[in-house]
Amino acid sequence: MSMPLQSQPQQAGFPGKRRKPVLVFSPDPDLAKSLSLLLEEEFEIVCVTRLEHLLPRIEAAIPAVMIIDLFAFPSDVIRELRVLQTSGKRIPIVVLRIKRLMSMEVEQTIREMAEMVLFKPLEGSSVADAIHKVLEIRERLT
Repeated sequence: MSMPLQSQPQQAGFPGKRRKPVLVFSPDPDLAKSLSLLLEEEFEIVCVTRLEHLLPRIEAAIPAVMIIDLFAFPSDVIRELRVLQTSGKRIPIVVLRIKRLMSMEVEQTIREMAEMVLFKPLEGSSVADAIHKVLEIRERLT
């Protein structure tokens, strides 16, 4: 008895082209859901809303890009950045954050980790555009 072949997720508008996996993390479930819905036609979305689930999902999904919504409070941002640093993988990160200065150490860590930083509130296609730009840059470098 033969098993049916499992089809690969297709990228919208590009028959036969596999959609890139994108991990969306936000401590705000509404923002996480909105981002997931906004991006799901172009990318294979893995959505995470709890910090303790972030590292296992990164390791399981091996995303092409991560969209990381930083917490509002500096102490939580530091915890979040530590989790990302312990992943040990060099996955491109697009950071979403509010426009407020944090400590020099936190600001420096964000700059070192992120391929791109977007400030909230976000405009409609800005996140998808950022993902495409980061993927394009990565493809040129490899």
